Order: sequence, then structure tokens, then C-alpha cells
Amino acid sequence: MNITRAAIMILLAILVFESCSGLKDIENYKGDNISMGVGEFASLKLKAETTDGYDWVVSSNSDGTVAKFESKENIAGENGPSGDSVVIKFKGLKKGKTIVTLNCVKKGDFIAKKTRTVNITVY
Repeated sequence: MNITRAAIMILLAILVFESCSGLKDIENYKGDNISMGVGEFASLKLKAETTDGYDWVVSSNSDGTVAKFESKENIAGENGPSGDSVVIKFKGLKKGKTIVTLNCVKKGDFIAKKTRTVNITVY
């Protein structure tokens, strides 16, 4: 009877642990992390592939009231087009967390060549 009770307690503990782990999904995403204050700006630098016609675009924002896409700037590389990069700037709107997904796509294509996830924390 003690073995059965111990097994049930272990199963309940596992069940509670697994159900609570989903509460912090935003912290479990893999990707870049950016922090900024309300009204401040933060940026992310990515390798550009403009010579092949690709461009980085924001495909989703889990909470657009926390932070928003502000601007994008292409920077020419010192070693020619292979060294080009793009700087994507975000603005903090209110305290909280949001997850932004960026896709590297070619104009007219529906499938992204690359995808990046950015975890943004506004304090």
C-alpha cells in the first residue's frame, strides 16, 4: 500500500511540474534576447542576403502592444556583398514581454529561407 501511495505521489508531482512548465513559454523559446526600457530603442544585427534578392521581414509579434518594429537599415560590408548586414530596430511601448519572428524571404516566395526568433523584454 505504501508503494502504491508513493507511486501515485510521484505521478502527481510529475503532472504538476509538467503543467506548470507551460506558464513561462516566452522564456523557453530559443533565439536572441533584447531588453529595453519603455520609450527606448534596441536593435538586432543580422547577415543580409540582398545579392540573392532576400530580405528580413517581421512575420509575427506575439504582443504588439509591448514592442513594435521601428525601422530596418541595410549596411554594406567591407568585403563586398557577402559581408552585408541588416540592422532591425524595435521600440519598447510598455512593460512586458513579446516574441517576434523574423523571416528571410525572397520577394514573391511564400517559404522563408531562414527564420529567427527574438525575445523582447521591455522594463
